Amino acid sequence: MVRVTCSHCGRGYMLSNEQIVRAVEESRGKKRKHYVVECPFCRQAIKVPLRPIRQAYTRMERLGILPEEEPQEEASPASSDDGDPGAEEQAE
Repeated sequence: MVRVTCSHCGRGYMLSNEQIVRAVEESRGKKRKHYVVECPFCRQAIKVPLRPIRQAYTRMERLGILPEEEPQEEASPASSDDGDPGAEEQAE
Protein backbone atom coordinates (compact mmCIF):
# COMPACT_ATOMS: atom_id res chain seq x y z
CA MET A 1 0.00 0.00 0.00
CA VAL A 2 1.08 3.56 -0.66
CA ARG A 3 0.40 6.41 1.74
CA VAL A 4 -0.90 9.59 0.10
CA THR A 5 -1.39 13.00 1.70
CA CYS A 6 -3.83 15.37 0.04
CA SER A 7 -2.23 18.69 -0.82
CA HIS A 8 -5.58 20.47 -0.52
CA CYS A 9 -7.13 19.25 2.73
CA GLY A 10 -4.01 17.73 4.32
CA ARG A 11 -5.62 14.40 5.18
CA GLY A 12 -3.76 11.18 4.60
CA TYR A 13 -4.99 7.86 3.26
CA MET A 14 -3.68 4.67 1.70
CA LEU A 15 -4.04 3.58 -1.90
CA SER A 16 -5.68 0.17 -2.17
CA ASN A 17 -4.06 -2.77 -3.95
CA GLU A 18 -6.56 -2.37 -6.79
CA GLN A 19 -5.63 1.29 -7.24
CA ILE A 20 -1.92 0.38 -7.30
CA VAL A 21 -2.47 -2.28 -9.96
CA ARG A 22 -4.63 0.09 -12.04
CA ALA A 23 -2.03 2.87 -11.83
CA VAL A 24 0.80 0.57 -12.96
CA GLU A 25 -1.25 -0.94 -15.79
CA GLU A 26 -2.36 2.47 -17.07
CA SER A 27 1.21 3.80 -17.03
CA ARG A 28 2.83 0.88 -18.85
CA GLY A 29 4.45 1.90 -22.11
CA LYS A 30 4.04 5.58 -21.30
CA LYS A 31 6.53 8.03 -19.87
CA ARG A 32 4.39 9.16 -16.99
CA LYS A 33 5.89 10.25 -13.70
CA HIS A 34 2.64 10.84 -11.80
CA TYR A 35 -0.72 9.17 -11.39
CA VAL A 36 -3.77 11.30 -10.68
CA VAL A 37 -6.10 10.12 -7.90
CA GLU A 38 -9.09 11.76 -6.31
CA CYS A 39 -8.96 12.53 -2.58
CA PRO A 40 -11.77 10.55 -0.90
CA PHE A 41 -12.35 13.39 1.57
CA CYS A 42 -12.34 16.61 -0.50
CA ARG A 43 -12.64 15.11 -4.03
CA GLN A 44 -9.73 17.19 -5.36
CA ALA A 45 -7.33 15.67 -7.89
CA ILE A 46 -3.91 14.77 -6.47
CA LYS A 47 -0.77 13.89 -8.40
CA VAL A 48 0.96 10.90 -6.83
CA PRO A 49 4.50 10.00 -7.96
CA LEU A 50 4.58 6.66 -9.78
CA ARG A 51 7.92 5.57 -8.28
CA PRO A 52 6.49 4.51 -4.87
CA ILE A 53 3.46 3.01 -6.61
CA ARG A 54 5.71 0.88 -8.83
CA GLN A 55 7.80 -0.13 -5.82
CA ALA A 56 4.66 -1.24 -3.98
CA TYR A 57 3.56 -3.17 -7.08
CA THR A 58 6.92 -4.96 -7.20
CA ARG A 59 6.60 -5.89 -3.51
CA MET A 60 3.09 -7.18 -4.16
CA GLU A 61 4.40 -9.31 -7.05
CA ARG A 62 7.15 -10.81 -4.89
CA LEU A 63 4.73 -11.63 -2.09
CA GLY A 64 2.12 -12.95 -4.51
CA ILE A 65 -0.67 -10.72 -3.21
CA LEU A 66 -1.72 -9.11 -6.46
CA PRO A 67 -5.51 -9.01 -6.75
CA GLU A 68 -6.77 -11.52 -9.28
CA GLU A 69 -7.97 -10.03 -12.51
CA GLU A 70 -11.50 -10.81 -13.54
CA PRO A 71 -11.56 -12.93 -16.69
CA GLN A 72 -12.80 -10.92 -19.60
CA GLU A 73 -15.55 -12.56 -21.56
CA GLU A 74 -14.63 -12.99 -25.18
CA ALA A 75 -17.28 -12.41 -27.78
CA SER A 76 -18.16 -15.79 -29.19
CA PRO A 77 -18.84 -15.97 -32.92
CA ALA A 78 -22.50 -16.24 -33.82
CA SER A 79 -23.48 -19.78 -34.66
CA SER A 80 -26.64 -21.38 -35.94
CA ASP A 81 -26.85 -23.63 -32.85
CA ASP A 82 -27.43 -21.28 -29.93
CA GLY A 83 -28.51 -24.00 -27.52
CA ASP A 84 -32.23 -23.34 -27.90
CA PRO A 85 -33.98 -26.70 -28.46
CA GLY A 86 -37.00 -24.98 -29.97
CA ALA A 87 -34.88 -23.44 -32.72
CA GLU A 88 -34.11 -26.84 -34.25
CA GLU A 89 -37.79 -27.73 -34.46
CA GLN A 90 -38.62 -24.41 -36.08
CA ALA A 91 -35.86 -24.83 -38.70
CA GLU A 92 -37.33 -28.13 -39.98
